[in-house]
Amino acid sequence: MRALLFLTALTFIVSCKQAKKSGEIEDTPMQTEVEAEDLAIRGEKLLTTYCYQCHDPKMSIDNILAPPMIAIKNHYIMEETTKEAFVADMLIWMSEPRAEKSKMPDAVEKYGLMNHQVYPDSVIIGIAEYLYDNEVEQPDWYQKHHEEMHGSDEE
Repeated sequence: MRALLFLTALTFIVSCKQAKKSGEIEDTPMQTEVEAEDLAIRGEKLLTTYCYQCHDPKMSIDNILAPPMIAIKNHYIMEETTKEAFVADMLIWMSEPRAEKSKMPDAVEKYGLMNHQVYPDSVIIGIAEYLYDNEVEQPDWYQKHHEEMHGSDEE
């Protein structure tokens, strides 16, 4: 009986070690669709929690405290902008907002300079990655305002 128990335990231990070795072949785990969805949900939650206090897309043009996030996305992400470059821009901006660093001088003039916010880099990165990868809510008034300020995109 002891021999059978010993052999069973030995078989279990050997199979666990072999499974671990086969898992070691892969250096970095592939991101699953579920993980990507979780990251998007986390990013959206960070955006609504931290940014929409001032950048709320539901506010009227007369009551919003800062430009909507769609405006930030449109000014900071160009066709050639990589996600890494955008995240770096957001980290730099959030570390010390200064008018000369802004890519939105009209917004700085209209709303004033953003107060320095002390958020962990992980929060800023989560928000920036979400902004880069996803569509964000646009205020009802934004398209007309954007065209008045910058002209139609079709010109």
